Amino acid sequence: MPAIWQIMWSKENQRERAIEEAIQHLKTLENELKDKRFFGGETIGLVDIAANFIGFWLGAVQEASGMELVNKERFPVLCRWIDEYVNCSVVKQNLPPRDKLIAFLQSRFSASSWKY
Repeated sequence: MPAIWQIMWSKENQRERAIEEAIQHLKTLENELKDKRFFGGETIGLVDIAANFIGFWLGAVQEASGMELVNKERFPVLCRWIDEYVNCSVVKQNLPPRDKLIAFLQSRFSASSWKY
């Protein structure tokens, strides 16, 4: 998560390094998933909950900012997990409305000097 925040809030000359670091961390997560539905196997566990930022919030941040770090071409296994995670009924019931979150984030990004 710190590398992803660095992508969004650092100066351009530092952003490329943060992107490379974030990609390496995301590859590690993807390698841990392999052919499992969730990090712990067939049911949501502690690691899945801890990865909530990637599972839900990162997609909203990407949409609101125009940044594309995680996509199906770069991280097919992680994207499959994201779909499984956000569509799990227990998780889905407890997430904020996506449209309101994106609107909030867009206002946040437009108020800052940050541009991806």
